[in-house]
Amino acid sequence: MVVTNVPAANENGSKEGTARSFIAASEILVNPNIARVYTDILLNQPTTNSSIERRLDLAGSTTSMRVGKLKNLDIVEDVSSGKESQLRTDSLFLPVGEEETRILFDPLTIAAYGASGEVSEIELFVDRHGKAKLLMAVEQTRAYLSGEVTRRGAADRLNVDEIEAISITQALEPIIALFVKAGLIDDSFEHDVHDRKIRNTPYVFEQE
Repeated sequence: MVVTNVPAANENGSKEGTARSFIAASEILVNPNIARVYTDILLNQPTTNSSIERRLDLAGSTTSMRVGKLKNLDIVEDVSSGKESQLRTDSLFLPVGEEETRILFDPLTIAAYGASGEVSEIELFVDRHGKAKLLMAVEQTRAYLSGEVTRRGAADRLNVDEIEAISITQALEPIIALFVKAGLIDDSFEHDVHDRKIRNTPYVFEQE
């Protein structure tokens, strides 16, 4: 993966911050379990280890290990003032590619990859086509939901058969809808995503 045209240092960031984001993104894309914990914290921050354990049905030692990994990457911090650690994180945004073909690596991409360990359709798509294609599938699913493209059009853009395009876009739709519900993205949908589907994602959003 080549990252180009990264924003220069300015009052809102720095080259060092961009480098940290790149390293964090690279590490997160190695392990969907880490990506899933990052997404849970992002959706529910500030949060605690015990809350993460409950929402994701993880053992305490597993949660501590994965949270520790995210802390080491400098993208999760402890902001506690009481007994139990209160965890928070920032959204990772990283432009990938040249200007004409640039695609944005963002928290939604991380959430999609994090779901690959829990959602068979996403796991199969990644196994067949790789993580880069999953990033493109997220983009095309958003385009479908907003009415910009049909599922057949998404298949053409992804260069996969129509059945695969239907399967991956249907699997990604509720995750995108959950991010809208949580206020993390501001997409408007032409195609409805029912709440029942949102509840079937491998994520829980509690702060409603």
